Amino acid sequence: MWKLCLTVGLLFSVCTMAGCDVQRMSTLSEISCPYAGVYTCDGIRLGGEVIDDYTLSLELEYGGDFTLSYRSKDGAFGEWGGTYTVDETEEEITMSAVKGSETYSRTYHFERGVIYIDENFFGRPLLAEFRIG
Repeated sequence: MWKLCLTVGLLFSVCTMAGCDVQRMSTLSEISCPYAGVYTCDGIRLGGEVIDDYTLSLELEYGGDFTLSYRSKDGAFGEWGGTYTVDETEEEITMSAVKGSETYSRTYHFERGVIYIDENFFGRPLLAEFRIG
């Protein structure tokens, strides 16, 4: 019993001496980044029409960077990258990319390993779902 008390006391004293503010520490999910990984696009709809000419994947890295890759059926390949943040309370993911001197940011709904894209693309609704795994 005295070893347990000594261990708890030592841990408490180390935290207080080191300036460790428990209230400001990150949550376990922020540290572990359970949302990091590779997501594949289940389907894209543009103006109600299914687009199946492309295969899309989205990789969320642990450091806060993302890469969106596409491959067309004829073999063309490309990718874009940027940074992302996740607000687990609001279930949102915000992705930002720099093009030239401008930064573009978009926020999407993010729930249980699925990112829901809902955009206006040249006046037509663009809907897509990216699932992890």
